[in-house]
Amino acid sequence: MVPTNTNAKTDAALQRLGWHFTRVLVLIAVILVPLEFIAHRHGEIALEDIWLFPAIYGFVAFVFIVYAGRALRLLIMRREDYYDE
Repeated sequence: MVPTNTNAKTDAALQRLGWHFTRVLVLIAVILVPLEFIAHRHGEIALEDIWLFPAIYGFVAFVFIVYAGRALRLLIMRREDYYDE
């Protein structure tokens, strides 16, 4: 017989892992924002020298990927019983 509290332990471990991962991401952001004012990035084009350009570019790329994925899903999605026929 399988103990019933395994899911609770797994859920707690995943929640703890997510909390630690979030803390690491916030720490990286706290380090990078002041560096944006101190360090000078040498971009290939003038657009790359804009303040917080990598963050803005990354966010726009993320949004594009999410919406492109949604469009691709509608384009190539098959019925659930596609392979059963």
